[in-house]
Amino acid sequence: MHELLHQLVRRFNLEAAQARQLWQMSQLHARPPALRGWLEGALAAVAALLLGAGLVFWVAANWPEQTRAFKFNALQAAVLLPALAALALPRLRTACLLLATLALGALLAFVGQTYQTGADPWQLFAAWAALALPWVLAARRALLWAAWLLLAALALALWGLPLELARYELAHPRLQLALAGWALLLALPWLLTWLGLAPSRHAHWLAGGRAPSLLLMRVAALAVLPVWVAMGLMGLIGLIERGGGALYAICLLLTAAAGWLMVRLRDVAALGLALLALDLLLLAGLGYGLLKSNTNVMGMLLVGTVVSAACLGGSAALLLRLQRQWLAEEGCG
Repeated sequence: MHELLHQLVRRFNLEAAQARQLWQMSQLHARPPALRGWLEGALAAVAALLLGAGLVFWVAANWPEQTRAFKFNALQAAVLLPALAALALPRLRTACLLLATLALGALLAFVGQTYQTGADPWQLFAAWAALALPWVLAARRALLWAAWLLLAALALALWGLPLELARYELAHPRLQLALAGWALLLALPWLLTWLGLAPSRHAHWLAGGRAPSLLLMRVAALAVLPVWVAMGLMGLIGLIERGGGALYAICLLLTAAAGWLMVRLRDVAALGLALLALDLLLLAGLGYGLLKSNTNVMGMLLVGTVVSAACLGGSAALLLRLQRQWLAEEGCG
């Protein structure tokens, strides 16, 4: 390690202060904390996902050959046994509860298909999330919260499909509730951390020194930002057809606010998603403006190419600069 640092200092002609900073950063990341425990937890979670998928496939493959009572009892046992194992095996609690969550979804799907309850698909996912919430609250593990967040996002997306909501006026209660729901979903990791219901990580740059789990924030960004882009683009199409454009402006502001939130979190991956979503919306707005200005085709292509390159290049440069700044501050801290 020492020889490598000396080579880096000589190769890049680093000053004494920069060399000390490089040494501090190497010491900070020299020993990954609890690597074995992290690997064991990750492998257990993968095993739970495979077992859950195997259960669903096995039931589907043998569906016509089994009686209704057998299917119902087998799926109930698949929910109950991992939940009991989570109480007896604390080290495997996350994996067991994840398996119970997957089996719960299979059980609800079986009930819905067998008894023809007439429930909409979003109600199935909402019931799935509601029934899994007690053990997610009890376990307070980031992986379980991430799975629950995906369930909530699916329920919200099926309740109000972005392509359908974009046809409503902004004053429509359904559209307003959907926008508020997606905003709450993105802020949920911060809210859970503030309430002490989810694991947090230390961050000396935040007041109170607590930041949400990176896994939760990335899952939230991956679930919410594509929806805002889709709704913003549909709002822009509505602006072309009937005027208005308030939905596009709101989605643009919400995406910019998400980018600011990721800057506060200092997560390059989530910030990259936010900047990509913001670039898409800005370029779509530019395309609408060029179409409305009746500019010739070659002029529109030229302006669009230059602005697209500037947006993408600026986003990449901003990410690189922020990453270097954050690494430097962590090394000094």
